[in-house]
Amino acid sequence: MRTLVTGATGFIGRHLVNTLYEKGSKIRCLVRGNSHVEHLKREGIELIYGDLSDKDTLQGAVKGIDIIYHLAGEVYSTKSNNYYHVNVIGAKNILESCLSEKIKKFVYLSSTSVTGPNPSRDILLNEKSPCHPITPYGESKYEAERLVLKFYEDHKLPVVIIRPPIVYGPGVSHSSRVFMFLRLIQKGLFRTIGDGNNLISLCYIDNLIHGIMLAGENKVVVGEIYYIADERPYTINEIAQAIAKEEGVKLSGSHIPIWLANILAVTLVIPAKLFGFVSPLSRNTVREVRSNWTCDISKAQRELGYRAIIRFEEGVKKTVEWYREYHKTENNRP
Repeated sequence: MRTLVTGATGFIGRHLVNTLYEKGSKIRCLVRGNSHVEHLKREGIELIYGDLSDKDTLQGAVKGIDIIYHLAGEVYSTKSNNYYHVNVIGAKNILESCLSEKIKKFVYLSSTSVTGPNPSRDILLNEKSPCHPITPYGESKYEAERLVLKFYEDHKLPVVIIRPPIVYGPGVSHSSRVFMFLRLIQKGLFRTIGDGNNLISLCYIDNLIHGIMLAGENKVVVGEIYYIADERPYTINEIAQAIAKEEGVKLSGSHIPIWLANILAVTLVIPAKLFGFVSPLSRNTVREVRSNWTCDISKAQRELGYRAIIRFEEGVKKTVEWYREYHKTENNRP
């Protein structure tokens, strides 16, 4: 089976490629010209240089491919229209390129952001829950999901959609909330917004890769959506305490009230625009971190045979160990 991975140089993509390589899969990766691909070259993995906006390069990328794992996307951007351009138009381009090939499975990596937060703390979101995204990113992923399902309905393209929550593990993106938590807690600067008792679903990277692989290898399941996450949700307080314990630091007992967080978010809007950075605190961020984001993984357990192979405590330990080594390396740089 020949496999194409988009987004192979990203956090999730690197772990997926490593797993596929260990399984002896024939791998091809679609990468941009400015991507860091040294690790892929060392393994002798076939590289196609291109872009989701360039249909000619996509046609070459999908030629002769059996399984596509479409992970590439815009996650953190200073411009809202970038999400639509990459996540929606990019998905449309690669889906159209698949129509001339005999693709056996197209696995699309989406996000729990498509549904928006839980309407109630006690109700887990499932695959039938209505979608009410609250961010430009979530809106773009939801629109891309609808495109993927339309290609299944109209062209019988065998698709599966995976919706992970926040993903953590060694090598996590420096732009992610997980990395921000690790750094702020390690420096003693972390403060919980609100009371910290809201529930969050997480997914350790190995658990996500396990779920993605199950979806790709299953020959029966098509046209379906699956939530992939750890066994149960955790409160923000539990997550912060687990990280602090592994980092060997003491958490501050102080919290930032919601009203103050909203004021700070508004204050940062102008500097973010002037200096071209993604603000760590926006109105959307405040709403996200004070809400409940939990999902039900029973469908994936039942239909894919999924299980969370790495427990939360072990996942946090491995993530902090990686961060500790990264932090040492960063501090030793000239």
